[in-house]
Amino acid sequence: MRRLTLIQSSVAATVLCFSAAWAQQDSQSTGPATPIQPLSPWTDSSGGQQPRPAAVDASLTQNGAPSGTAAQAQPDTHLLSSAETLGLGSLRGRRHMFDPALQFSEFSETGLVPGRATAVSNLGGSLDMSQQRGRYNLTMAYKGADIFYQPSYYGLHHAPYDDFSISPEVFLGRWTLRLRETALYSWQSSFGGLFTGGPAHAVQSGLLSSIQPSLAPNGTIQTGLARQLNNTVLGEADYSFGRRTTLTVVGSYGLLHFLDPGYINSQSIVGRVGYDYALSAANSVSLSYDFNRTSFGGAGYRMQTDLVQMSLGRKITGRLAFQLGAGPQVLRLENVGSATRQLSWNASSAVTYNLSRTGYSLSYFRGVTAGSGVFFGSKSETITGTANHKFTPFWSASVNGGYALNDSLVPAGIFASRFDNWFAFASLNRQMGRHIHWSLSYGFQRQTSGAGSCPVLSCGLPGSQSFRQFGANLQWHPLLVRAR
Repeated sequence: MRRLTLIQSSVAATVLCFSAAWAQQDSQSTGPATPIQPLSPWTDSSGGQQPRPAAVDASLTQNGAPSGTAAQAQPDTHLLSSAETLGLGSLRGRRHMFDPALQFSEFSETGLVPGRATAVSNLGGSLDMSQQRGRYNLTMAYKGADIFYQPSYYGLHHAPYDDFSISPEVFLGRWTLRLRETALYSWQSSFGGLFTGGPAHAVQSGLLSSIQPSLAPNGTIQTGLARQLNNTVLGEADYSFGRRTTLTVVGSYGLLHFLDPGYINSQSIVGRVGYDYALSAANSVSLSYDFNRTSFGGAGYRMQTDLVQMSLGRKITGRLAFQLGAGPQVLRLENVGSATRQLSWNASSAVTYNLSRTGYSLSYFRGVTAGSGVFFGSKSETITGTANHKFTPFWSASVNGGYALNDSLVPAGIFASRFDNWFAFASLNRQMGRHIHWSLSYGFQRQTSGAGSCPVLSCGLPGSQSFRQFGANLQWHPLLVRAR
């Protein structure tokens, strides 16, 4: 019932956003003045003053070729202080994209049931959608499936998951307004993807940039099989004083809630104020302040952090997106039995680099998180990376992996106070015509802990710390429509 309610809410939000998009389209003739154009990211580093071409001037036919005038580059509009990481933008002036897909996977997995392999079938689908109408953009991404086990895993025959994100944007003169909601319903943490599609869905949709780790609930510790909802809602307002300076205000609410007892629920409220300055067309710096207050359900514990961060970034449309930020962080813990105030440092970095046939991405985060449902707050370090290469127009390969370390902030006593979690995936992909995508994949995931017993009901699946998965995935995209 809870899963159905989540899906119904997501559909309702989509309908409302579509209504707003059509209303915005109808009012373009009387809309506000053209927004202030930032420094063009494809000029040289001398800070040329070429205006950014409007995305609405470019269009593509269904096969991706320009229709009418030549398609123009569409730069990423995120700032260093934004709630989301910097992106590559697009070298195509894509206005509309609608891509539903059905997918079926069949895997053999070891580690679920000690001493034997389990057949895992994954049946589901996805939807990627992007609409650009004048000053209004709407992007949505969904993936979900039922995962079936044979034989059953301790009486569990199937474990569904749903991963939904929606992001409307509005450009009004000097203002840029963004909303974002991301919701994941699953039986396990999404880190590594073992219970959220495995290698077939390990890489997120490229339509939406990642939310910065300090603004969203962190789930990097494996638990037992327990239904959980990880939800983030955020809003962002950017005000441009000129072509170089922008003020950013961000507010977010994050929730990690377990629908089965035995784990630690958390709710986080985060506020951010940032100031961005463009050094040139490609390079920028920013100074930001974050306030985070997290409460833990049923325990009375609360955690508060204050973070000041200096960041630098570089963007080249379609080629490079790089950002690096670091700064001091003050931590306060309430109702943990003793006065606790700590001074530490926070760091985050992300880089995406594309060549003609090869792409790379790498991200790193170090800071205080809510504890992934296992700790009352933790010091976390996370690093993830991906690489892909296109051998021919039809054959490609990709690898991705990650590592997460979590140390408890609250004295653990006889319980384990540290968890290490890492994973690695590899896939060989084949495009068959325009609508069929086929792949072979292999995945590995392992979690270890320090001395002591698990502080919650279960830390990982019983009987095994390592999981291996090998199999095939088939995707069918029947109605791929790219901009008119």
